[in-house]
Amino acid sequence: MKTEFKNNKLEISFGEKIDSNKMSIRLSQGTWNVTLFSLFEDNQITENSFPSEAGIYSLVINYANELLYSEILLYKTNPKFEKLSFKFYQECERIFCSINSEIALELNKEIVLNKIDGNVKELLKNIK
Repeated sequence: MKTEFKNNKLEISFGEKIDSNKMSIRLSQGTWNVTLFSLFEDNQITENSFPSEAGIYSLVINYANELLYSEILLYKTNPKFEKLSFKFYQECERIFCSINSEIALELNKEIVLNKIDGNVKELLKNIK
């Protein structure tokens, strides 16, 4: 059984072996003064939480605080017309994602979520 979530900016689907409750997808902007845009969290798309200006952003996908993918992307223009899709699936005991973007072309790819390093896990625990 496949789980899907959709709104006018995002389309997110999960293969049958992936628990969508454990997934979070976020964009952030800035280094010292960080603005966080939570796109998907708590098993739902966060409405009205999408950047509204051009700039450099960081995409972070986290699964159960065990697997992580991170990438820097550039919106050369206002991303108000952006449409992102994330299609998660599991093969060979690893979680993959096909990402598609209409504006940030560097995101159009297949990625794999990797195990979080032990030091990073400790840092994340201390932040919470």
